[in-house]
Amino acid sequence: MVNAKLTFFNIKYRILLAVIGLTAFVQTNNAQNITVSAEMDSTLIFIGGQIDLRLQMSQPADMEVDFPLLTDTIIKEIEIVKASKLDTLSRENQRLLLQQTFTITSFDSGLHYIPPIVFEEASQKLGQKIETNHLSLMVVNPFEEVDPQKGITDIKMPLNTPFHISELLKFWPWFLGIIVLGGIITLVVMKLTGKKVPTNIFKKEEPQLPPHEIAIKELDKIKEEKLWQRNLVKSYYSRVTDTLRHYIEDRYEFSTMEQTSDEILDSFKEIEDIDKKSLEKLNTILKTADLVKFAKYEPLPDENDLNMINAYFFINQTKREEVKSLEEEKEAMLQKEEEENEEAVTNK
Repeated sequence: MVNAKLTFFNIKYRILLAVIGLTAFVQTNNAQNITVSAEMDSTLIFIGGQIDLRLQMSQPADMEVDFPLLTDTIIKEIEIVKASKLDTLSRENQRLLLQQTFTITSFDSGLHYIPPIVFEEASQKLGQKIETNHLSLMVVNPFEEVDPQKGITDIKMPLNTPFHISELLKFWPWFLGIIVLGGIITLVVMKLTGKKVPTNIFKKEEPQLPPHEIAIKELDKIKEEKLWQRNLVKSYYSRVTDTLRHYIEDRYEFSTMEQTSDEILDSFKEIEDIDKKSLEKLNTILKTADLVKFAKYEPLPDENDLNMINAYFFINQTKREEVKSLEEEKEAMLQKEEEENEEAVTNK
């Protein structure tokens, strides 16, 4: 009897060990069949910039493994701006390839290490941790190189080369003869047709400033008012974005005041003569302004200055280059010379 009981016990013990071993084999095999990875668009950004972090997982189709739940931050120094929906990229060989994209940003300069991201649900079901590779992100603050004694300097405006009247002296007799002859012909024609000589012929009309000059003057005014320094951050970003919206309407001739930031950026897809860097600057300004106005976001002082610099950059990079005709240049020269002659006579 005793031997029979021992034999029965040994059989049960061996069966139990076999079941445990089979379960461990299945779990280990499943764990090996799951692969995860993490990658970023770039390992270097300016402070306040945005890049995409993508998580991918390859798993058997008959398993249920959940992605990590990331909401506001990746780590303390790296924030999540936007998270995409979980996408299924492929279904091949009884396997699924899943991906989720997170738009991230940082306002803390320096080198930040991102530890491996753990797929927690997979850890509980498979009995071991499934982790991504570790990452690192360098955040650069362009203002750290500024001399505190000198402060931040303004953007240099385009250099205007002065024009000298002496360059046209050899053409003076011809210009004078053309002016006199043109005046005589005009008076004769008006006399013959019975038209009156206009009394305001010498009245100067103020020229309409081009859109980029109007926008730059408005930005100068906003900067002088020091709005964000007086805790008027929302008003500061509203004024800056309104200035850019008016400039875009006048420059590219499409409505912006009733459009959202994303709609404005989408409108530029049909415009070929604008570079990617200018659109990135505009995107940074508009998105920061939206966060300030609708999410009560409080930007850092350096970020406020950087957005003003980005606004100047966008306008200067996209302004329309005015090409004057030869006739317009001659007319401007003659008008300037007449003004100088009138001033000389007055001084005598």
